[in-house]
Amino acid sequence: MAGTLESIRSLIAKHAVESDPRLSPGGIRLHLSRSPSAPVPIVFEPMLYLVFQGRKQIVLDDWIIDYGSEDLVITYLDLPALTRVTEADQTRPYMAVELPLDLDVLVDLATDMRLPPVAEARAVSVRPLPEAVLDPVLRLLKLLGSPMDAKILADGLKREITYRVLTSPQGDSLLQLINVEGVARRIRSSTEWMRHHVDAPVDVGTLANRAGMSVTSFHRHFKAATGTTPVEYHKRVRLHEARRLLTGEVETVSRIATAVGYASPSQFSRDYKRMFGTPPAADPLRLRPPRERSG
Repeated sequence: MAGTLESIRSLIAKHAVESDPRLSPGGIRLHLSRSPSAPVPIVFEPMLYLVFQGRKQIVLDDWIIDYGSEDLVITYLDLPALTRVTEADQTRPYMAVELPLDLDVLVDLATDMRLPPVAEARAVSVRPLPEAVLDPVLRLLKLLGSPMDAKILADGLKREITYRVLTSPQGDSLLQLINVEGVARRIRSSTEWMRHHVDAPVDVGTLANRAGMSVTSFHRHFKAATGTTPVEYHKRVRLHEARRLLTGEVETVSRIATAVGYASPSQFSRDYKRMFGTPPAADPLRLRPPRERSG
């Protein structure tokens, strides 16, 4: 196991671009940081996140999720949050592999394996990294030097990694993604709707009705899964989208406020400053030259 881990770390160091987890030919993202970082806003999508060195945190209000080397992080909701690297240096940088989850593959595997329904859990799960995933992860990383090999072989290896997680004690965190009748799936449908309708007003009663729940039950299950209320979640999604729009070259702050559903630019600026620590017009991300901005 130790030799495989070192080989994985060597390949991450070879192929990753520091502090720029761009999509690799195999459809994965490599994370590498050589120093602790300030909090960075991000919207998580359903994914497997495999950590091989260093430590990091996810921050959701008073919900702080700490994880580190040889941990597996599973997210199943579109979740706006802040992340920060807490342990990294020049000799032992933070290293991780991010693998987007393919729901069609999950359904196919779970059906073939005849896996039973599972209990609901929170939107982020941190578990020990299953040893069985290391070999397919290593083989996947070895493809990165050959785009054609990655194009032909990567999907099969990502399917194998998903299978190895499903057959491990960590598999229950994946199964809630495809439990159609489960609360987790219905909450996920609500978060997806809010993420794709940032400019629309949120009516909790309507969301609860779509989810087939009472308002009280919906509110309770939503907060249990995401750590926040539906209204606060939607505000976070709006502000994260606004920050993404700020990287554009022509958008004004007032136009961005309107685009994400704010009737009042001043209220937008107050909420933005409360979340990101600076008003939108003065955000360092906006003030950088376009060539220095990264996704």
